Amino acid sequence: MTALLHDTAAAVFRIHSNTKLKYKLMLAYSILFIISILYVGLTSYYHSRNFMTQSENNAAAQSMIQLHNTMDSFLEMYFNKSEMVFFNLQLQKHLSAPHKEIDDLVYTLKDINDTVNQIMSDVKRPYLKNSYYFGGNIQLLLYPKNNTIFSDGQTIFSYDEIKEEPWNKKMHDTDTYFTWESGVRFNHQNYVALNRRLIDFGTSTDLGVMRILIPVERIQNIIERSIGHSDYLLVYSDQEDKTITSYGSIQPQSAGFQELEKRLIPNSGVTEETMDETRYLVGVMKSEMTGWKLIYMIRLDNITSKVSKITYSIIVSVVLSVVLCIFTALVISSYMTKRIDVLVHKTDLAKQGNLIMTDVIRGNDEIGRLDRNFNGMMERIHHLIEVEYRSKIILNHTKLELLQEQINPHLHYNTLAMIASLAQKSGQKEIYEVTHHLIDFYRTMLNKGRLIIGLADEFEIIRHYLELSKFVYSLDLDVIFEAEDDILSYYSVKMLLQPLVENAIFHGIMPVKQGTIIIGGRVADDVIELYVSDDGVGMPESMLEYIRALPIAVDDRHGYGLTNVFRRLQLFFGESFRFECESEQGMGTTLAVTIPKFTEAEITSYLKGKSMYS
Repeated sequence: MTALLHDTAAAVFRIHSNTKLKYKLMLAYSILFIISILYVGLTSYYHSRNFMTQSENNAAAQSMIQLHNTMDSFLEMYFNKSEMVFFNLQLQKHLSAPHKEIDDLVYTLKDINDTVNQIMSDVKRPYLKNSYYFGGNIQLLLYPKNNTIFSDGQTIFSYDEIKEEPWNKKMHDTDTYFTWESGVRFNHQNYVALNRRLIDFGTSTDLGVMRILIPVERIQNIIERSIGHSDYLLVYSDQEDKTITSYGSIQPQSAGFQELEKRLIPNSGVTEETMDETRYLVGVMKSEMTGWKLIYMIRLDNITSKVSKITYSIIVSVVLSVVLCIFTALVISSYMTKRIDVLVHKTDLAKQGNLIMTDVIRGNDEIGRLDRNFNGMMERIHHLIEVEYRSKIILNHTKLELLQEQINPHLHYNTLAMIASLAQKSGQKEIYEVTHHLIDFYRTMLNKGRLIIGLADEFEIIRHYLELSKFVYSLDLDVIFEAEDDILSYYSVKMLLQPLVENAIFHGIMPVKQGTIIIGGRVADDVIELYVSDDGVGMPESMLEYIRALPIAVDDRHGYGLTNVFRRLQLFFGESFRFECESEQGMGTTLAVTIPKFTEAEITSYLKGKSMYS
């Protein structure tokens, strides 16, 4: 037996080792999918069954709570009407006073009927909420103890007619003011009644009894309207378990139902009960106002049939899903192995280079070869990416240095220092001042060869540049500096504002030889906003379009100044800056630059991180 198992295992192993990867994947995927689908199907069936049962329980309970509240609201509406009669002082006056004159009696009977008819108006009005409650044969009967008030056979009757009625005696014996009664017959129709004593508020003596008769048919209509054509079975009964009305194919007088009714506990929720060998979901609700009970039932067979439909749907879905998964597994495995064959061929070509192998999956199948070749290829790609990255950093650094070197003022600075000295010795004050501004301009701009400069020095460069421009171009120029003190301690790339000021002079002020230039800056959150504004002639539309297009394309054809500013910002800050231009011909131009907020230490660290500072 052991040898047979060993031979079987060896044969299976050989078959598995020699089987193409496509079929291995198909088998693995199929097993995984089938197990998952069966698990999901069984879990769905279990939870669906429980959910359906619980949903029916909740639906039954909610439906009956709603119906119970509707019934109580309906009866409470007529109880409120009885309150209106009970507290009507004019009616109390008529019922308590003697009526000896015929005219007085006729007036009294008419006034009582008018009052009762007005209070008991039960006309159905579609524009009123719950209007369907109205429109029934409601009767209000008065039984006064005043012997001087005669019966009219419609509203007023003799008290002697109900004096010995059990419900009347019970009200007096228990000193209660009202009672609900079922099984009332009046004019060949079934009613439920609200019986209520009438009291004289002045003497606290009984004036008689009022009865409001509500047709049972009205209660039946409310039940049918509330539950429609559902599977519910309902029984509405009084305190003595006498049936008022029922709904559905149920026999309230049957022995099975009588026995079931004794086992039920009012207001205890929905339970499963058996009646005549049939299982039901059963609940009972008792009204606090009338003491009457609403018993509701639904056959469990109805729920089981719904669950069976779900079960059938789940089985069909599982079978179709299994078939679809097997087909999908075959398609996926075929697709994957086809791509693997291509990749193996490509990695074989990539292996011709001198590559270092690291972690290699053991095995001679497609996955093993793919892994070894892929590792070598990734090592090569990583090396190339690193070389390319370093090359781009060096290139950017070189570009930045080239841009910085486009103005090389060292020789100019030394020559101008000599000219200033000679002018001072010869008493040429104007030449001395101009030369001095030019010397200070170059000395601050050189900044000992550093790429960065404090914004305070940057504004100093602009001040000297503007003084030189006034002299060289004979400009009647007013200059306003609006820089906040907070920004002067921060640093940025050198020669940031000079091209903007140069643009304002050449394109705004020079055509009219006079004007005002405003240079300002402020701190906003984590950025610094710098701006140069002039009241000159403004820019032509073509130049304005070019400046606004700088983030998209940089073109040397439009001049060095603004192009250089954008290039320097782009190389230095990447996507962390913003360049804006607003201009209107005849009104002036405003150029604004938004850059990150850096201290000297922060910008030095930032440059070193981009390999632009040593």
